[in-house]
Amino acid sequence: MVKTNAAPPSRWRIGVYRFDADTKRLSGESTVTVLEPKAAALLAYFCQNAGRDIGRDELLATVWYGQIVTDNSISRAVVLLRKAFQDEAKVRHTIVTLPKFGYRLVANVAPLDTPTADDDPTQASRAIGSLPIAAGLIGLALLGLTLWLRGPEPTVGAPATTAIAPLSRLAIAQTNADLAPDGNALIYTARGASHSEIHWVEGPGAGPVPISTPEGNADFATWSHAGDFVVYQYMTDERCEFHRLSRAAFATRRAEVIYECVPGSYTELSLSPDDTTLYFVERPTVHAPYSVYALSLGEPSKRRLSQPVARGYGNHFVDVHPATGQLLVLGDHLPGKTSVYELDPLSDSFTLRRAFDYGLDSAIWSHRDDTIVHPSRHPSYQLVSSSLAGDDSRVIVSDSRRIASPRRVRAATAAAGDYLFTSYLYNRDIAVSAHSDDDINSAVMDYLPALSHAGDRLAFISKRSGESQIWIKNYATGALRSIESPDQGRRFHDLVWSADDQQLLANTNTGLLVYSLVTNEFTHRISLPLPAYAVSWVNADSVAVSHYESGRWRAYHYRLGAGETVALDERWAASVTAAGRTLTLDQSLAVYDGERQVAALADCAPLLWRYQLRFRIDHDTVVCHADDAPNDLLVVHADDSVRRLQNAVGRYEFFSMRGGVLAATEVTSAYSDIMRTQHSNL
Repeated sequence: MVKTNAAPPSRWRIGVYRFDADTKRLSGESTVTVLEPKAAALLAYFCQNAGRDIGRDELLATVWYGQIVTDNSISRAVVLLRKAFQDEAKVRHTIVTLPKFGYRLVANVAPLDTPTADDDPTQASRAIGSLPIAAGLIGLALLGLTLWLRGPEPTVGAPATTAIAPLSRLAIAQTNADLAPDGNALIYTARGASHSEIHWVEGPGAGPVPISTPEGNADFATWSHAGDFVVYQYMTDERCEFHRLSRAAFATRRAEVIYECVPGSYTELSLSPDDTTLYFVERPTVHAPYSVYALSLGEPSKRRLSQPVARGYGNHFVDVHPATGQLLVLGDHLPGKTSVYELDPLSDSFTLRRAFDYGLDSAIWSHRDDTIVHPSRHPSYQLVSSSLAGDDSRVIVSDSRRIASPRRVRAATAAAGDYLFTSYLYNRDIAVSAHSDDDINSAVMDYLPALSHAGDRLAFISKRSGESQIWIKNYATGALRSIESPDQGRRFHDLVWSADDQQLLANTNTGLLVYSLVTNEFTHRISLPLPAYAVSWVNADSVAVSHYESGRWRAYHYRLGAGETVALDERWAASVTAAGRTLTLDQSLAVYDGERQVAALADCAPLLWRYQLRFRIDHDTVVCHADDAPNDLLVVHADDSVRRLQNAVGRYEFFSMRGGVLAATEVTSAYSDIMRTQHSNL
């Protein structure tokens, strides 16, 4: 392979196609495909080495960065490229297979000049996102009612998918958008560094105006069907409320509190077609399952609807059909699997409509009967339409960034079938106090750092390949490698080294994984009946895990070899062992060393955050986030003396500590834009 110091081209002509490696778009005469990240990287390497025989070993070293992957991973990427090129006949015209060796790109390839806004319609919209906020507001105003009323001009698509364009693209994070029924007003959540608020944009030339109650965090705003008011959720550290704000009072931001919700319950809000009932989900405590409720807005009263038994994550999402008033409810009663139910609020009955073998965060009724629209399997680069009358699904939109929060476009003059959604890219980086190298970080999410007990290796999760995978940095050799997950779509909650540093325990949304660094394989895949919290090693053959059951915690030891589960005393909520020391947590999550309560840990921030214990045992110390300043770490010694590390980590960010060496994550960038489909007809 010929090496050069010049940066390789990023745009290529491949036969009748054009390929932009930066945006991952492959453009044909009538189609535009957004390639998956790894397929795009493979095509870029083929273009740089067109006509040359490339072995699988070379691809593993250069495109897969030495990851431990199977031949199927390379073959799958090649299949995706051939499908994008519509080159699936027996005689290949783009990529040919070299038996027992590798591949060759045989199509005519030539680099293209740097694109301009004239020849790539996405360049102008991308430029808006890079400008300061003031310039961004001008860009939004220029979009005006033209986009809202008749839909955006096509900019992105894929075979059998729909074009999309930015409806709002500013130099702030924007999400959870909703367009008024008259098509002339947009509301969305604007996320700042310290809080979030609801912004409103009214008509051509107008800039965003904050309308939600100041100081706290406002989110999940939705328009009434008549377009005369909005409702949203408002939260502070002390309270949670639902607010109703009339359109006439937008300028004054004087909202009416219509319900006091349970802190820690995050919910989309959905109104009945006659705007008299508000539907939402709520849970009594932070770790309890969600249930679906109806709130009458005339004389505010709440009732729990008839629904499937809430287990695990519970019935966590609801959407109202705009015509029939039927409720679409998502229930996760087994970890990582979502069932779709239809609830009839009049008869107070429910029906199972479809079961998915992966988890869905959200889904909405489509513009057609018996279909729903939702993001694809994690990490969700597609917007998908799925039938409730069968098991078929189809892609509406493929994006180069992740997709979340779909909403129907309700404007009367809009093309039937249009949707809004959030297109986002969040990046976390990892910093290790004893090492200055940054090769562990990518341009996407790198998180969950876990230092080995010896401190010579760092395990972490990265999405650089397009999926969540375990990566390991060996500081002794400088090697960086990844471990391909046994299946795709997993979300990782925690990584824990065994005491001898020979095994890794991973807590994921679909169960536990155990990886051996001796045999370089996953030795155990453990499915669990409920979500797993506070996982740790007991010894080389047993792991500790906690479940939240029937309103209380239960702690268990799971014996890997025997496949047996042993329940601990009901007094304990969790047990964690590290560095030869075992700490237990009672039902109030107070920490005990034997029978002695570690009183100094009462000054820590919540010790269980989502699925992970947020304290670390580091030899004879325990390290946690400070409750009064979550950016600080408290180092609690065996004699209960405390040392404070100021501004050591981000607020509630992941961290690991071994021998005083700190590995921590920080959010380095967060971009999210509101996108709109054009004429999806779904």
